Amino acid sequence: MAQYLLTYLQRIGDDYLRWAVCDDRGKVVAEHDHGSFADAAKAAERRRVVMIIAGTELLLEEASVPVTNLSKAIKAIPYALEDQLAQDVETSHFAFGAKLPDGKIPVAVMAMDGLDWVLDRCDDAGLSVAEIIPEPYALPLEAGRITVMTNSGHASVRQSQGKGFSCDSDMLSLLLDNSGESDTGNTDAAETAIAPAVGAEEVIWGALHFACGPDRYELRTSEGPVPMRTEVELFARGLAQAKAKNKKHPYINLLQGEYSKTEAIGKAWKPWRVPAALAATLVALWGGSTFLQYQALGEQQEALQQQMSAVLKDTFPGVRNPENDPVRQMRGLVKALGSGAGSIDDASFIVMMSAVGSALREANNPTVKSMNYRAGKLDIELETASLQDIDKIKSKLEVEKKLVADVKSANKDNDRIKARMRIEATS
Repeated sequence: MAQYLLTYLQRIGDDYLRWAVCDDRGKVVAEHDHGSFADAAKAAERRRVVMIIAGTELLLEEASVPVTNLSKAIKAIPYALEDQLAQDVETSHFAFGAKLPDGKIPVAVMAMDGLDWVLDRCDDAGLSVAEIIPEPYALPLEAGRITVMTNSGHASVRQSQGKGFSCDSDMLSLLLDNSGESDTGNTDAAETAIAPAVGAEEVIWGALHFACGPDRYELRTSEGPVPMRTEVELFARGLAQAKAKNKKHPYINLLQGEYSKTEAIGKAWKPWRVPAALAATLVALWGGSTFLQYQALGEQQEALQQQMSAVLKDTFPGVRNPENDPVRQMRGLVKALGSGAGSIDDASFIVMMSAVGSALREANNPTVKSMNYRAGKLDIELETASLQDIDKIKSKLEVEKKLVADVKSANKDNDRIKARMRIEATS
C-alpha cells in the first residue's frame, strides 16, 4: 500500500506544520509529529507530500454560469464570483474541480500572495509538495449531512461536494445559522432532486461533528462529537473516501494553471532559454569547426598516403598494390634487397622513412616531389605552405629519430615553398 506524508498548515504566515505518514486506505501508519517546514521535509524521506491548507484563506463555492462550454465557463467563473472575493480577480488564484451532476463547477479561490508564501516556504525548506488541498475538501462527506471539524478554537465545515469554509470556533454557530437553507451535502443528482430544503437548525442537528485533540466545543448535533486524535488523522480518512468515490477527480488541488508543476518548470526555464540557445549555438559551431579540422587532417593524410604510394611505385615499378601500406612495403622490399646484395643500410633507411612520414604530418599540406636514398643519405624534394613548415619538419626529424636534417635549398614559387633536404644519421 502506497504511503505519503500528509501535512497540515492551519495558518498562513506560521512556520509550523502538523503531519503523519498515511496510506491510501486512510490509515495513519507512523506517529504524528509537528515542527517547521524544514522538519517536515526531513520527515518526508522521499515520500509523496500532500498539504492540507486551512480554509480561512480560501473561498470555496459551486459556481454556475450560463455557458455550456467548459473552457468558457472556467474563464467566466472568476468574474461571476468577483463580488464574493476579498481581493481583486487579478490577484486571485482559481482552481477548479470536476463538473457536478447539476452542472455546477466546484471552485477554490485563494489570494496569490498567500499561495506564493506557502510555495516559497516549501522551496526554502526543500519540501516538495505534490498537492495542496483546501481543508474542508479533506473532511469526510455523507449524503444528507454537513461535516464539521473543531479543534481548540478552530473549525472547518464541508457543506457539500464543492462548498465549505473554515473559521474560528467562536464564529461557527453564527456562520452556520446564517448559512440558511442547505442541500445538506448531497452528491448524487437524484438525491439532490428529491431532498427537501431544510433550515439551518436542522442542518446543524444532523451534522457529522468531529472533535480533534483536546477540543471541547459543544455543537447542537443529534449524535455528539466523534473524537479524533488529530486533524491529520481525520484528513487521511476524508481523502481516502474521496479517492474511493472518484479516482479521477477526488477533490480540488490548488496546484493548477500557472501553479501546476508543468507551468512551474516552464516559468523556471523561461529566463534560461536565450542563454541555453546561445550555448547550443556555440556548441554547434565548435563541433562543426572541429569536424572540419578533422576532415582537413584526413584529407592531408590521404594525400600523403598517395604520395608515399607514388614514391614506392617509382622506386619499385613492379610492386603490386602500392597504395596498401606503402611504408611497410618499402621496408620489406629494401630489406630483401639488403639481404641479397648487402649494398644498402636497411636499418638506416627504414628509420629515415619512418621519421619522414611522422615529420610530414607536422606541416600544412606538404607535397613530396621526389626521394633519393644513397649511401646512408636520404635526399627529399618537397613543397610546403611556408618556411615554418620546413623548420617543423627539420625539428621533428632531428628530435625524434636523432637524425641530421640539412636544408639544401628553399625557394618560393606561386605561394608555395620548394625545398630540398638531406637526411642522414648522426655519427
